[in-house]
Amino acid sequence: MSKVAILYIGTGRYTIFWEEFYRSCEKNLLKNCEKHYFFFTDSQELQSDEKITIVPQENLGWPLITALRYKILNKVKEQLADYDYVFFFNGNMEVIHSVSEGELLPTEEEGYIVAPLHSGNKRFKSNYEFEYERNPKSSSYIPYGEGEYYFHAGLLGGRAKEFLEMLDICEKMMDEDLKHHFIPKFHDESVFNKYVLTRPHKILSNNYIHPTHGKPFLRLNPKVKIIQRDKSKFKYGGHAYLRGESAEKITLTSYIQEKLKEKFGKGFKK
Repeated sequence: MSKVAILYIGTGRYTIFWEEFYRSCEKNLLKNCEKHYFFFTDSQELQSDEKITIVPQENLGWPLITALRYKILNKVKEQLADYDYVFFFNGNMEVIHSVSEGELLPTEEEGYIVAPLHSGNKRFKSNYEFEYERNPKSSSYIPYGEGEYYFHAGLLGGRAKEFLEMLDICEKMMDEDLKHHFIPKFHDESVFNKYVLTRPHKILSNNYIHPTHGKPFLRLNPKVKIIQRDKSKFKYGGHAYLRGESAEKITLTSYIQEKLKEKFGKGFKK
């Protein structure tokens, strides 16, 4: 039985997502593997147990909490070396249908690293439109015309050896940019896209990191396995509240108005 480490960061108000994420993984993720969770958090309410290791992590705020993601995860690299596979999931992820070992675990031919397709690929007409970091001074720089896909960094993973190598290299790439007072366009995601550009990897379809915005019946689709819960939702307080940019949760009225704007665009008036 393979041992799998699940990494999760939830600081500040993002801890609201943890319980649903944990329950969904226990129910649907890699059922034939032995799973252990490393929860990086500033919450004082949770304690480590046989299934969960609480890793103290201060709330760095936006965007440092994502820009420094590889450095944060690397804090437990010695413990992770004892596992067969390691996977990191974004705070708003939820595993809604069964995900087997054959679906998720990468092979030697796939470089023992997974790379999930970003939903944005559907709107890109060519790789010139990919959201890569285009500043040549950045360690994440990818020239126009290079690259076949744009990948999401909300799900990272692979065999422990290769995953830890990725963490080290990506941490150094981000450190180099920060040393020059620069943060790549999409932080950890820009770094990840540069990392896998010239390395073999297992491509995961959008069904393993599917956005839920405006898709109320998505859970009924058995092909969609892992979703990104909508952080703008009223039940979570909205983006600004979660990031600490606002002290107030979004009101129900404001939430409905924003959703109507998304649906009807400029034709909608308050």
